[in-house]
Amino acid sequence: MTALETWTRCTHGADRWLALLCALLVIGACIETLGDSGEEIVVIRDAQAKETLWPLGRDTVTQVQGKLGPVQVEVRDRRVRLLEYRSPRLVGTMTGWIHRAGQVTACIPCGIVIQIKGNKAEKMTPAQDTYDGIIR
Repeated sequence: MTALETWTRCTHGADRWLALLCALLVIGACIETLGDSGEEIVVIRDAQAKETLWPLGRDTVTQVQGKLGPVQVEVRDRRVRLLEYRSPRLVGTMTGWIHRAGQVTACIPCGIVIQIKGNKAEKMTPAQDTYDGIIR
């Protein structure tokens, strides 16, 4: 006797449907857990502490208002950087591209802070979610 014949002999039709439903629910939960449950996003805080959110996977060049004037932010190839031009010593642009969740770049004179936030599945430590050395 094969395993399939034994299965059909020992179970009722409703039992088989219930087992199939449970198996589908378990497979769906595994796919949701193991899959990419959300995309990384870029959080841009301007001089007035207004936040702009942008997916890291969508390329753009956007402009935000800084204390010293407009500042351009470029998102390209799952990386982000400041394209400022009116800041003394261009401190923010010296950081260059950032590309991992938890990384931060800022132009202090302009009051612009850019951070990459991870997806929901990624665990961020409190140290990654705080800032050090940003003053007004």
